[in-house]
Amino acid sequence: MANTNVAYPILGVYLILVLGAGVLAAFVNRLNVKRSHGDKVREHFMAGKGLGTFVWFWTMMATLFSGYSVSGIVNEAYNSGWLATRWIPGGVGLYIAFAVMAPRIHAVAKRRGYFTLSQVLFDRFSGPSSCHWIVPHIIALLAFFCLQLPVFTYLITQFQSLGREVRTFTANDITATTAICVAASVLLICDLLGGMRAVAFTDVLQGVVLFCGSIIFLVIQKTELGGFEEAFNYWGNPANVKQPRVWGMQHVPKEVSQVSYFDFVFKTTAAATMFPHLTARLFAAKDAKVIRKGMSLMVFTFFVVQFSSMITGWVAIAAIPKLPKGGSAFGAMLLLIANRGTGQAVVAALLLASAICAMMSTADSALLACSSMWVRDLYTKYFRPHASELEQLVFGKIVAVIALAIGVLLGNLSIVTGKPDLSGLFALQNVTPIHVVPAVWLGLHWRGLRGEAVLVGFVTGLAVTLGIVFSDKNIARPLGSDMTAMGLSSAWIGFVINMGLVIVIGSLMHFFPRLFPWVKPLPPPGEEEDVAPDSGNADTASQDSQDAVAIAANEAAIAAAKGIEAPELPPVPVDASGHHTIPAGHHPGEQYSVFVPRWLDIGTRRDKTLNPFWWAFMGLVLLFTVPMYRPPGSVDGFVGSMGKWPFTSLLLAGILAICGAITFMYFWTDYRPIKEPVAPGMMPPQEVVVADGVPVQEGAAPAAAVTTEPIRA
Repeated sequence: MANTNVAYPILGVYLILVLGAGVLAAFVNRLNVKRSHGDKVREHFMAGKGLGTFVWFWTMMATLFSGYSVSGIVNEAYNSGWLATRWIPGGVGLYIAFAVMAPRIHAVAKRRGYFTLSQVLFDRFSGPSSCHWIVPHIIALLAFFCLQLPVFTYLITQFQSLGREVRTFTANDITATTAICVAASVLLICDLLGGMRAVAFTDVLQGVVLFCGSIIFLVIQKTELGGFEEAFNYWGNPANVKQPRVWGMQHVPKEVSQVSYFDFVFKTTAAATMFPHLTARLFAAKDAKVIRKGMSLMVFTFFVVQFSSMITGWVAIAAIPKLPKGGSAFGAMLLLIANRGTGQAVVAALLLASAICAMMSTADSALLACSSMWVRDLYTKYFRPHASELEQLVFGKIVAVIALAIGVLLGNLSIVTGKPDLSGLFALQNVTPIHVVPAVWLGLHWRGLRGEAVLVGFVTGLAVTLGIVFSDKNIARPLGSDMTAMGLSSAWIGFVINMGLVIVIGSLMHFFPRLFPWVKPLPPPGEEEDVAPDSGNADTASQDSQDAVAIAANEAAIAAAKGIEAPELPPVPVDASGHHTIPAGHHPGEQYSVFVPRWLDIGTRRDKTLNPFWWAFMGLVLLFTVPMYRPPGSVDGFVGSMGKWPFTSLLLAGILAICGAITFMYFWTDYRPIKEPVAPGMMPPQEVVVADGVPVQEGAAPAAAVTTEPIRA
């Protein structure tokens, strides 16, 4: 056990660095608010004006790769063999699927100040898109509760992974409960102090450690355990086919496993685009270029982080033929390496630290997403629409404390009972979010889609899913998971019904409105902005003070309608007599917290990003990552040290990743929102006094001839 003692100083330094990043973020938040009189709530939940490319990429990567990516996939590869490859096409497909929604979600969020998907859905299906005012409320509330499930399953998953791995590595010198409580305390401090910026700063640290740790994985399994070649001598030998875990290394999966493989890949591709801690990054990006560059790189990270975990699990089949029931293959591997010398112990401790990085980076993001949803989707919308910045922050932090306590409690309980395991938790976290997909994907691109069609599909699909998952049809229910006898999950079955109903009913209401006499026609499509929010207005505003006043004033009005604090305005201009030309109430520091529903018109333009031929090709590539073209249960040949079918699956996933990078870099189309008038009851178009192209400051005499130009609404 002496060799494992090196873990204590390494983990101690890591926790100190995480806390330091949280304190630094809190300082930056206070500085930004003080300098610009900015929105404290937005500063806390969305990192103010947004995250740049470097920070955004690392926080997106660290948030995605949870504890399961490091320890869970090792265990899955150890127990299920080549089937663990499902994570790579599923992950690559997920990030390509973000291209369906990212351009529009980001643009409308910048335009209107959205924090959550429920806010987007409420506005999209309010007004003329629904026949009754209650419809958008039900859709938004259903989405809210459906998106809460992945938050808590992620928290439980991370704490379960963390507690189990630390306990295994230290031979129970540090109990699972102790490890979970210490980690939870650090997470809570960072979240309370710095919000999104603290999460992002710590994610940079944790993402770098995780990425480097994954590379060390590849080196260690080769140098210390013999790598693929040594493992192949064990599980590639037909004489060992009767040994536990070896059959799956020598054969094509059985039919039910192939169906389950398909279910997982396509279910993850759709459902995970709704996970709040991931979509929060779309809202928090500084501009569209950040998302484009970040996503085009993200699609390749699966081949470093998750693939290295798989190789470690496959090699462990030979290195650790027997593992105690409920034991962790990842922890056992680290312990095996640590006992070979002090240097190896240091490396093993670093690998443990990288795993903890993956766990904590996802947990803190889930925690922040949870609190922002409760603040925006419930508290300020229904209970306290006039809540001050301080009240909103206090409420959000109380929610974070409660959510963390629930996560810690359930994480400890799952370790004690062993149910659900990590695979079961991931299966369950897709059960409800997948039903938000039709509303978001179709709602962002189909102007004629009505709220009633979305609601019928939503409720029916969700009811079918919940009915199956809690019935005997779910053969994995005793394990806390979700799978029917045919291999399909209840989530996928319900999703297909949901999507089908939305498309059928939506098409009838759109193309045959006479069948629904209560449906009123939509107003004519609005005019698009001249440029996308990130590609032109921001640059113009920085160069021309007059446009800055116009844009900021209009954004303040939109902010008022959305129940958020006004963005920063330039100094209030005055006319030649010294009178304000913009009402004095509309300036930085003014609280705009009254919720005013406002219909979101998405226009009729079709994005080039959604080229149908390109997406059909990528869909076929994704489909053929599933070994449906091989006879189920047949003996599999080998390409080098890897079976033919998983080799083919990974090769196609690599081709898909290249296609994904092309989608973001060359097919991406910046969305141009529809022009909107100033919100009802807010400022009308005003005259801005301009002297030599610069708004005249209060109390200052004009330096040249004065002209007036209107604020554009």
